[in-house]
Amino acid sequence: MPAYPVEGVTETLSIDVKDKVAVLTLDRPQVLNALNHQQRSNLEAAFRALDADVAVRVIVLQGKGRAFCAGQDQKESAAMDAAGAHRRIEGYASLYTLMRSLSKPIIARIQGYATGAGLQLALLSDLRIASTDAKLGMTELNVGSAAIMGSAFLLPLIGEAEMRRLVMMSEFVPAEKALSMKLLHEVLPADELDARVMAIATKMAGWPPLGIALTKEWWRKMGDELFFAAMDQARESHAKNFAAGGLSHGAKKFLERERG
Repeated sequence: MPAYPVEGVTETLSIDVKDKVAVLTLDRPQVLNALNHQQRSNLEAAFRALDADVAVRVIVLQGKGRAFCAGQDQKESAAMDAAGAHRRIEGYASLYTLMRSLSKPIIARIQGYATGAGLQLALLSDLRIASTDAKLGMTELNVGSAAIMGSAFLLPLIGEAEMRRLVMMSEFVPAEKALSMKLLHEVLPADELDARVMAIATKMAGWPPLGIALTKEWWRKMGDELFFAAMDQARESHAKNFAAGGLSHGAKKFLERERG
């Protein structure tokens, strides 16, 4: 696919467009495509540009290497000051609000780990197609963060009991289990994943876009109350957690475990 230039997007996010399908690839494989401030900005700029382009009908979101996205970059969290903590939550608020408002369908192509904020990106996508090696988890508690948005995204999909278990246990769910829980729509062998994702994207790209846009607008409105309540709570909870030292302490402990 030919590269698709978007002003301000750095090399850690690649954008390719062919036959009305745009592929966004998180390109930080050395950290399992963990999200930092620059990558959140990249994604926001890319989504805005692609949603405005009438030549693009479908967006595929994927990660390079052995993970879809391992969530928030813990090195960034460990070094965060108050301004950085505020910037982070507002960055996620802006990105998530934008993703919910897109008129184009998003397909999350998932291999390896999709955890924390990475799983949230997948949950904000319209379809989640994964390989058999995928492992999904809402693991914020394990790194000292509060699972506010993750809980809100999970609740309507898998119900309160499964949401509480996933969050409280902070464990990874294998692909087939995630499929049975309705976290995923399809699971395929790794060597079949790309072909299936592109087949779905190509099919959807042939449909009249207005019908898709109007349907997505209604889906967004159905979830607005929970989304905005969760975002307000996330701002409050993460501010309290940062002030108490929970965010940076949890991130530092995570990095110590990684080095050990």
